[in-house]
Amino acid sequence: MRYLGVFVLCLLSSFGFAQNNAKQLYEEGKYKEAAAAFKEVLKQKPDDYTFQFGYANSLHKLELFKKAIQQYNIAEKLNREDAELFFNRGAALVFVNLYKKALKDFNKSIELNNNKAEVHYFKGYCNYELSRYNAAIKSYTKAIEINPDYAAAIYNRGAAKAELKNFEGGAEDFEAALAKNPELENGRMNIALSKLARDQLEGAIKDFDLVIEKRDENLAKAYFYRGEAYYELNNKEKACDDWLKSSNLGYDKGKSNIEDFCGSVTKPRRKIEVVF
Repeated sequence: MRYLGVFVLCLLSSFGFAQNNAKQLYEEGKYKEAAAAFKEVLKQKPDDYTFQFGYANSLHKLELFKKAIQQYNIAEKLNREDAELFFNRGAALVFVNLYKKALKDFNKSIELNNNKAEVHYFKGYCNYELSRYNAAIKSYTKAIEINPDYAAAIYNRGAAKAELKNFEGGAEDFEAALAKNPELENGRMNIALSKLARDQLEGAIKDFDLVIEKRDENLAKAYFYRGEAYYELNNKEKACDDWLKSSNLGYDKGKSNIEDFCGSVTKPRRKIEVVF
């Protein structure tokens, strides 16, 4: 009996080590190893919510979103009172473009805890993707109320305003977001587009100049829209030069404008269509 007791003690000690090891691996960002460790622990304790949730989160971090969702479903059966579970599963659903299902999870998460800015941000993102722009603005605004420095929420709220043709409000948000995070992706580009949409042509050109200087993924688009601004200012030569550059970079609208407006016979101009 003494030997059996020692065996059981060692087994429990080993199991306890495995539990702690899984958590530590996750905290260290070693998600592949953490997932394997959580999976091993769950063979002994399949009804332990903490480890089911940890396993799901590890899969999520590995961008195995469908598998993570399945694991969150198992965890939900063990605990329906954890706001983080519904937030994390909702985020995984966003990454597989299941926005309506994600909204249900975000609403449940908010029901359990209304003070997490990220949940309201993701809810806004889903509504935006579903073209529910007013609802998106409401959710982004809530996220900003909780975290006034949430640059991404401010920026995305600007995008939703722009979709509703509130270009001035959109530009204000883009400027505010860029002030908080100068490296914000597409920030300067959307400020320029907002000015163009409001016929602030010279200001738009200056902002497009800044985008073009960066030589990033917005280069072709910036050349095209700077050309639009130049054309409206009756500078056809610069407009056609910019459209040619955008066309050479693979921007099809640039090619169309060259054919329509840069030859000896031109088509009537339409109002500029700004696409954010």
